[in-house]
Amino acid sequence: MPFIVESLVTTVDVEGRINVAPMGVEWSEHEIVLKPFLETTTFRNVRATGHAVVNLTDDVLLFARGAIGTATAPTVPASRIAGVRLDAACGWRELETVTIDASPPRARLVMRVVHAGHGPREALGFNRARHAVLEAAILATRTHLLPAAEIAAEFARMKVIMEKTAGPSEWDAWHLLTAHVAAAGVPLPADVA
Repeated sequence: MPFIVESLVTTVDVEGRINVAPMGVEWSEHEIVLKPFLETTTFRNVRATGHAVVNLTDDVLLFARGAIGTATAPTVPASRIAGVRLDAACGWRELETVTIDASPPRARLVMRVVHAGHGPREALGFNRARHAVLEAAILATRTHLLPAAEIAAEFARMKVIMEKTAGPSEWDAWHLLTAHVAAAGVPLPADVA
């Protein structure tokens, strides 16, 4: 049974423009399933090129930036596909399309792993603050779907975790996400932001 791994998916369009998107993917050794919404750049790029790279990293600031649409990072060419991977990825899987199910609202892209690699450093892992940032990033993408009070309550709960375990990078990501959520109309208590 596959399980979900939080990753940053890199794709390129037919003109070579790079997209970096955080995505929980269904992980297995030889196949990875991407489930992007149909209106996303990730879906359009994979449908057009047939390729993607799943990047594994413990850099939660990249996840936060990607969640609100501003992820950029240095990339290098992929080894076996027409695509790129994150230069600082701790590990990656280069993928090519096996099947595309474009049934709304989310596509189901079954991708075959054609190459796997490891970066120059191993992943440090996730402390509780990094997990809190990941959850906050997911909530930031759902401000139009969830009640504002529910989002505010979750941010307040996660702020306690941040205060106990966060380092500078986690705080940078937290402040980016709280500003985004507040700008989306979710009233956060002053001590949460």
